[in-house]
Amino acid sequence: MVPHGGITPDQQRKENSIAYSLIADMGILTVFFIVGLVGGSLTIIAETIRGTLMNVIEGFSLLVMRRVHRETLFALEFGPGKLERVANVGIAISMVIGATWVFANAILMILGDRELASPFGLALAAICAALNLFINLLAWNAVRRAAQTGQSVIMQAQLRSRETKLLSSVFIQVALTVATLTPDPVIVTWSEVIGSTIVAGVILHNAIELLRMGLPDLLDRSVDESAQIAINRALAKHFDDYESLGRVRSRRSGHRTFIEVVLGFDETLSMSEVGRRIVAIQHSMQSEVDEADVSILASSHSRNPA
Repeated sequence: MVPHGGITPDQQRKENSIAYSLIADMGILTVFFIVGLVGGSLTIIAETIRGTLMNVIEGFSLLVMRRVHRETLFALEFGPGKLERVANVGIAISMVIGATWVFANAILMILGDRELASPFGLALAAICAALNLFINLLAWNAVRRAAQTGQSVIMQAQLRSRETKLLSSVFIQVALTVATLTPDPVIVTWSEVIGSTIVAGVILHNAIELLRMGLPDLLDRSVDESAQIAINRALAKHFDDYESLGRVRSRRSGHRTFIEVVLGFDETLSMSEVGRRIVAIQHSMQSEVDEADVSILASSHSRNPA
């Protein structure tokens, strides 16, 4: 039985796993923001920055997934990949700014130019960190179970994100627990510095990964020479099936190669015959170029009189 919206139960389960995790994250991040603001723990503030920016990415991924499942993104030229890259690069730049701010405040704390969090603030931060660890464990398990079915790229990315969150929350819990239980201000300082630095490092690592994946595609990266040769080989193979060759456009987005070809066909051919020839050419290109998304546009072409 297909649920409302025309999507399968498995697709609905994948969407729900991300949506419920996002709701839980937003709840705990709201508490983190208040505790960080009142208690002054740099580690909690850093985690609030990281969690908020990562939630923006996950929210955007959920939006894309919902539209893909409901087949409402096909109007975008070259698919939804470029839209994702634009959003991810913008978020990555915000991550770099956030990580820089955390690193700067950690240095100020070492130099004694930033006040330490109060004992009560650290206790609240440790309690919040424990709750966050529990929520991340539940969310990771839900996404892991949903990602076991199918080969959804978005779900695999969500699983990696959840694994990173879970590992980060373990480090935060240890750092804040040590800072809360010790009366020595030196140990408190270094616990906060180490905890916040680890979070800032995770933020910076995520930013670099997003920029590495996103920037090449935003520069309209062309396909390599071997793919161009493969496209020409497929066209040459079906040279007798079309009358003229219009434009050939190709680019890479992530692991996929998008190819758009305009071919002229004899105007005396029937629509069904033109369709058959287009399908044959598409299949040839897809066999020649790995992970190719081929679009062939047909135009009429009159034969020249003999």
